[in-house]
Amino acid sequence: MRKSPFIILLLMSLLLLMAACGGGDDATPSSSGGTAPPSHIGDDALRKMAEEADANPSAAAYLRLGNAYAERGLFSEAQQAYEKGLTINPNDPAILANLGVTLYQMERFSEAKSKFEKALKLKPDDSATTYLLGAAYLQMGDQQQAEAMFKKALTIDPQLPEAHFGLGTLYMLQGKKDLAIQEFETFLAGPPPQDPRAITEAQRYLDQLKGQ
Repeated sequence: MRKSPFIILLLMSLLLLMAACGGGDDATPSSSGGTAPPSHIGDDALRKMAEEADANPSAAAYLRLGNAYAERGLFSEAQQAYEKGLTINPNDPAILANLGVTLYQMERFSEAKSKFEKALKLKPDDSATTYLLGAAYLQMGDQQQAEAMFKKALTIDPQLPEAHFGLGTLYMLQGKKDLAIQEFETFLAGPPPQDPRAITEAQRYLDQLKGQ
């Protein structure tokens, strides 16, 4: 089936969201209790971060490094960093989920799905990762499982905006106009998504659907 580029866009925003919510037992907590997502850094700072991670390896250090690479669009490097983190802690759900996002960005959807599934075995009530699994299913053409995962994400967190966007996209692809409109309207009326561009895109889809 035709892929939805904007689902990929939403996955990138969720990558940084999950980085703020996990990172292993040795993660450095922020004021909100998670690991602060990396800011955009230059080449020299990124190189130094990689050197420091290799000199003092930890799951948290490689999670931060992987996120920094992914933020720059350096997905092969991000994959390598996450995999180094998993050699230290193979059961870190944040690293597994973010590795899944990176594999998704590389259009390796089956591998991404596997990482999301493993992360969910470790942390089954993670609404963001459940949504990500649904997005992977959607890209693989399994619309039934995609719908099930999006709905499951909403049972965990009824306010998760990305899941409503995912359902709206799915129903639009299926030609279920009324359901798609309902999901996009719910998305727009709810809490703001991690990526504000989703609001513009949802409104554009909604205008298209109502104009049909």
